Amino acid sequence: MESKPVSRLEMSLHWTIAAGIVGLIGLGLFMSETRSFSLYDIHKSIGLLLFVIIAVRVVVRLSKGWPESISGGPAWEHAVARFVHWALILGTVIMPLSGLLDALMSGQGLSIFGLDLVAGNPGENGRPQALNEGLAELAEEVHHYTGYALIAAIVLHVAGALKHHLVDGDDTLRRMVGRS
Repeated sequence: MESKPVSRLEMSLHWTIAAGIVGLIGLGLFMSETRSFSLYDIHKSIGLLLFVIIAVRVVVRLSKGWPESISGGPAWEHAVARFVHWALILGTVIMPLSGLLDALMSGQGLSIFGLDLVAGNPGENGRPQALNEGLAELAEEVHHYTGYALIAAIVLHVAGALKHHLVDGDDTLRRMVGRS
């Protein structure tokens, strides 16, 4: 089946966001396990910059639609693929938004590599004073569980791409690396 080419912009956005999300999830898990608080500013800075790229991808995806399937697989496979694609898009939006909301509501403010965008809310003891502790906790929980949902969606997405390539022998994966 002949595949409609994916634009260089779409490929660049896909792979940049994929690398960024996988890297940030890995860094987030490392920070959670080791309590490496010194890495939080790097994590938040990269996440905020990546969110700009994610926003561009969402606009492109919603304006162009999804690439046409080049697989002749059963309807249930197409339904699972659609679900996973939406989970990835929504997860990559919810993840940075919940992190941003957590940072703001917990009084940490927003900065990109030390450049303050929104000043923090310093407390009496030098630690940030929460603006809304309940909302900060909710945002933190959403951020945490969305990370795990994204891991599951990424695993399914990669498994699907490998199935297309190795089992079906179609051009789905080749198309996303610009080789179809």
